Amino acid sequence: MTIQPLPVPTRIFNGEGLISYASRHAARNGTTVEEIERALFEGGAIPKPSHRRTPERLQAWRDLGDLHESAFTTPAKIDGSEVIDRELCLRCTQGSGGTARLPRIGWVCARHCRWLGTTQHDIRALPELIAAERHYRRDLAPRGVLVDSPIMLWARECATTVLRSSTVVFRQSTVRERSRRGSTSDLDLLAYPETVNVARLATSPGFNTRMLQPGLWHRDRYDLSIKAVAGFFPAAHEDESLRAAHRITAFFDAIAWNIKRNPPPSPADAGPGTPLGQAWSTRGR
Repeated sequence: MTIQPLPVPTRIFNGEGLISYASRHAARNGTTVEEIERALFEGGAIPKPSHRRTPERLQAWRDLGDLHESAFTTPAKIDGSEVIDRELCLRCTQGSGGTARLPRIGWVCARHCRWLGTTQHDIRALPELIAAERHYRRDLAPRGVLVDSPIMLWARECATTVLRSSTVVFRQSTVRERSRRGSTSDLDLLAYPETVNVARLATSPGFNTRMLQPGLWHRDRYDLSIKAVAGFFPAAHEDESLRAAHRITAFFDAIAWNIKRNPPPSPADAGPGTPLGQAWSTRGR
């Protein structure tokens, strides 16, 4: 059975999955996924309809949408970390919705200045979030840091905890001021710049090398952390930097302990890009 494209074409979005696209494509053609797949099954084009991503089902929907062979091929995992399905920007989809795997995109649609969290939000009044997103795509995505990876979740916890427990003066000058401009109280959104900064620091090869030098003591790591977080929390009093430095130091203390207990088998394994050079992954994953 030769499968012809449906009459009304449907654009597929970057990273969009089979279920999302099939539902939208069927709806645009006035039918349902179930009806289409029943007809394909009866014609012998695909096995019994199911929710499984069988090769026959994937190819059938590529044919139905006249799509490129690369459609529906975004990996489910990268370096062992799951690439989660997320709601697409409603502006990008012109309100049609849809879900996709977006391994190289953070929590912001930079094109339309929208926060892509559980509730999408206009962030045109928060340019620091757009800047943070550019940092995510430039620095974190190439390092394999996904939005829902352990290292990003830890960085978010670190940033939000510091901001939440900050002094009244600091909260007024930072969180409250952002909240006023952005018309939202979502702390994950408001702390996104600090979250990205902490994650960039923790995954920086240079910072990893300094923090994981053999023979380095806790106090030495703490001093390095204090210097590194300076400027992360604008207008912060000293206690905010201290809180962040304590968390980062504890993070690398744990990594160093793991490496000491399980040293790399040879000096060559301690180079850049190796388990030691990227030791944060030991802790993060």
